[in-house]
Amino acid sequence: MAVLQKKKKTRLAILNAAVALFHQKGFHSTTVQEITNHARVAKGTFFNHFPTKESILHALAEERLLLLANSQSIGAGSQPLLTNIRASLLYLLEDYDIHPTLTVLIWKHAAEHEDSLLTHWKQLLEETKEEWVAGAIDHSLLAHIINSHVAYGLHAFRHEPTCIGLVEKIMTLVETSFGTISKRRRPFSMKKLVVLGAGYGGMRLLQRLLPNDLPKDWEIILVDQLPYHCLKTEYYALAAGTASDHHLRVSFPEDERLRIKYATVTAIHLHDSTIDLDNGESIPFDKLVIGLGCTDNFHGVPGADQYTYSIQTMGATRRTYEALNNVRPEGVVSIVGGGLSGVELASELRESRPDLTIRLFDRGDYILSMFPKKLSTYVQNWFVEHGVDVSNNSNITKVEPGAIYNHDERIATDAVIWTAGVQPVDVVRALDVEKDRSGRIVLTPQHFIPDHPDVFVVGDCASLPHAPSAQLAESQAEQIVTILKHQWKGEALPETLPRIKLKGVLGSLGKKHGFGMMGERPLTGRVPRILKSGVLWMYKYHSG
Repeated sequence: MAVLQKKKKTRLAILNAAVALFHQKGFHSTTVQEITNHARVAKGTFFNHFPTKESILHALAEERLLLLANSQSIGAGSQPLLTNIRASLLYLLEDYDIHPTLTVLIWKHAAEHEDSLLTHWKQLLEETKEEWVAGAIDHSLLAHIINSHVAYGLHAFRHEPTCIGLVEKIMTLVETSFGTISKRRRPFSMKKLVVLGAGYGGMRLLQRLLPNDLPKDWEIILVDQLPYHCLKTEYYALAAGTASDHHLRVSFPEDERLRIKYATVTAIHLHDSTIDLDNGESIPFDKLVIGLGCTDNFHGVPGADQYTYSIQTMGATRRTYEALNNVRPEGVVSIVGGGLSGVELASELRESRPDLTIRLFDRGDYILSMFPKKLSTYVQNWFVEHGVDVSNNSNITKVEPGAIYNHDERIATDAVIWTAGVQPVDVVRALDVEKDRSGRIVLTPQHFIPDHPDVFVVGDCASLPHAPSAQLAESQAEQIVTILKHQWKGEALPETLPRIKLKGVLGSLGKKHGFGMMGERPLTGRVPRILKSGVLWMYKYHSG
């Protein structure tokens, strides 16, 4: 016991001698030899207690922190975090008014090189009752933020005349950072609704949840390749050169709780609740909405995936536009597929490039076979009048550079655009869940995957009674929002949802004519074209 007391007494003598000399000469001008002479101990004794001169600064900080911990050991968590940080700084920097240089040196060193001050901030964070802090999973990061502001403030404001003034300057830095963090409610403390794809379904989901219907403890992470929503239904006009891609863009909603990651999804792990991205990042989710859309279905036709162009994505459509723009005068363009996309592309291309020979190949007895015969006949007659060759009952068996084969008959062509069917993207097809014959995911009536009530599928990847369309994806997204609200409130889910009723379909034949269905009523001529232009304008400027 006597030996221990002697060691404590010697250590205290060294500390007192060092502090006195630091005040008198300054830290950097004081040598270890001067400290030992002043303390009347051997130099070896000094190093038995302190490995370096800098370790004295550490010891002084530790001593003060111990006193602070004892003074705040009861009830610290009952005070707001910023109040506790301010009180801590006022206590630690109390000697600043008397010895400003040494006080700054001690705590700047502690903030930059020692763990003791960092540990104190972590303890405050763990004890706080504030929701945004208590829910954070990374108190260490918050502690480092406090520490960095303390270190910077001690240097930047070291000429501040008073301790209170210095502390308030440092607190301004801390409050600014934490004000932003608490306002955003810390991404890592928020529950995550991850939305894969900013198509029509994903976009409608964002518009309905933001800004008022997303719970305060949730954030949305949107994953998409582009920094804007694209009007996919108008890709045919971009490919034909009658619209620029700028006119097919719609901005995402702006909200502090919406984070966007520009990447491609490479894998979806339902059981681990994570998403893998092509940049190597893995995103955890609490709820997931899969709206990744579709890709071309080439039906096993040799060469189709290599030698045809697409209008399924913005990037693919740009390449198609470039290819069509480079087709020689009086060249030949072949379009495979007589559905809505193929018809609109053929008619738009006819108006933009009247010099071309345009051939439209369709498997059915007549184009637009999903519509009433009267409407299909109107469109087919329009093609006849405008010089578009339509090949019904076609069977494309092969595509090669410069040629397409219909029933094995070789037909020379300068470019082939494929619009003959779609399928879910690869990452969706790879999921080990039940799918229909088209590869779309079978869902419950509430639009989530069976046995995965937190994973919803919207749009082209979902198995639904209707053919995929923008209107269907938006209607489905509306119902998914309804289910999400029930889940967030802890309410029982409805066993069934209202049957989705589509308002109709509108298509264009160039810029002046069109066709469509409004309920059971077919429309042809200028009226459906005007209606489509109006619907597009409303969507771009008044959607949501």
